[in-house]
Amino acid sequence: KTSSKHTLKTGIDARMIRVNVWEARAAGTFNFSAGMTQGPNPSTASSTAGNALASLLLGTGTANNALIQNWKNVASQNWYFGGYVQDDWRVNGRLTLNLGVRYDFETPRTERFDRMNYFDPDARSPLADRVSQYPDLRGGLVFVGVDGNGRHQFETDTNNIAPRVGGAFEINGKTVMRAGYAHLYGPSYQQANGTVGPFGFRTENLWVATIDGITPFRLLRDPYPAGFVPSPGATEGLLTAVGGAIQAPLRDGSPTPWTRQWNVTLQRELPWRVAAEVAYVGSAGHDLQTNSESGLNLNQLDPKHLALGPALNQTVPNPFFGIVNSGILVSPNISRAQSLRPYPQFLDIIPLQNTGATSIYHALQVSVNRRMSGGLLLAGSYVRSKAEEEGETHQNSYDIRASRSVASYDIPHRFVMSALYEIPFGRGRRFGTNASNWLNAVAGGWQVNGIVTIQSGTPLTISASNTAGLFNPVTRANWNGEDPRLDTPREDRLQRWFNTSVFSQPAAFSFGNAGATFPLLRTD
Repeated sequence: KTSSKHTLKTGIDARMIRVNVWEARAAGTFNFSAGMTQGPNPSTASSTAGNALASLLLGTGTANNALIQNWKNVASQNWYFGGYVQDDWRVNGRLTLNLGVRYDFETPRTERFDRMNYFDPDARSPLADRVSQYPDLRGGLVFVGVDGNGRHQFETDTNNIAPRVGGAFEINGKTVMRAGYAHLYGPSYQQANGTVGPFGFRTENLWVATIDGITPFRLLRDPYPAGFVPSPGATEGLLTAVGGAIQAPLRDGSPTPWTRQWNVTLQRELPWRVAAEVAYVGSAGHDLQTNSESGLNLNQLDPKHLALGPALNQTVPNPFFGIVNSGILVSPNISRAQSLRPYPQFLDIIPLQNTGATSIYHALQVSVNRRMSGGLLLAGSYVRSKAEEEGETHQNSYDIRASRSVASYDIPHRFVMSALYEIPFGRGRRFGTNASNWLNAVAGGWQVNGIVTIQSGTPLTISASNTAGLFNPVTRANWNGEDPRLDTPREDRLQRWFNTSVFSQPAAFSFGNAGATFPLLRTD
């Protein structure tokens, strides 16, 4: 609708989203590493000791191996509604404002047969009344659609209000300044999905290959001496998957990802049909994904326990023995590390599609364009930027902020040049105006174009063997502070592109000090 100096627009977007997944198969994950056959110190990573194939031949697997029953059967659904109002206001002949607001709303997903649950970290475990060592034991799976629970897996996210404002001001006949600011919401991780964590309806039969990560317990020749039991569905409640790992969302753990975006641009018309543009562009991401099916462990040990060192791998009496008859808790002994976990009745607890990571991006963008003239069109641009992120990958789930680093997609310099040239031959052009039909069809009307892109590479990640002993996602390498770049000719660095000696494997039961990415080393 146009009224005087205002142009009003409004709209509504409504969707029903359904995802149906049927993976009716059984599958196992059995891993073997050099760690089970290495020495003399099995807690210390080594590139020369141990052999994964030897571990396989001996039947000594690693921790967290499992055979999965029922796999994944999901029929999920949710609704999305979005509405916006925008006003383009021509204040006067030199100033135009763009004002608007959008509201996004998604219902949390449901599942046709309520085959979903979520992890409640505060729920009092039924084991608290039976295991004297843990009188206030917490944590467990809560199933939707039973025991008075609603059918939704998440709390409803209702505050996704996205304002936006922009404007253009004509400084003079050849110069214009533009600016804008907006909030933008992305797709919610609460929407219908094929990966919803249907533990109970899917059973992971843990092969307890080792209790302490060092000593073999059950060998490959008989990994399941007690056999298998049918999947319990929701009947075991908070006791579902005890002794094993869990993948389940947190009920309040996945607000909708969103960004703030802003820019200021100066545009200028120059002689010779050339237009130039200089812009500052920025964006900040909020509630970005911290992990999918791995990468964040709610059951990581508190780093204060690093002081125990090798004692973490020592076995201690299992307080759950005779009470829990599944997973790692079937043994009379468990590792001290397992007994100190926040939720010792479980192994790793992965909050599916959790959000909370952040990012920041700043860029100077310069472009020069020459409109078509004399058969030649030119366009060039240069971007100087920096992108950082926090929480999208980390080595310590207790200190996500320490993961702040240059983003894995950071490209600090990018230059692009393109050209289009009309070959001046053929009818209507400088040469060959009177060419015959066949000659014009073969040789006339051609164009030549090309694009050149020169840019920085993305930063490398320097990893290390995970020997921290805390059940943390990864361990970074140690860096001695020296510049690892070499200035020798490229052909002399094919076997050693950078100085690897500045990095080292952290000592057992410690974190590395290198960042999530290493911007001094890039893929260019």
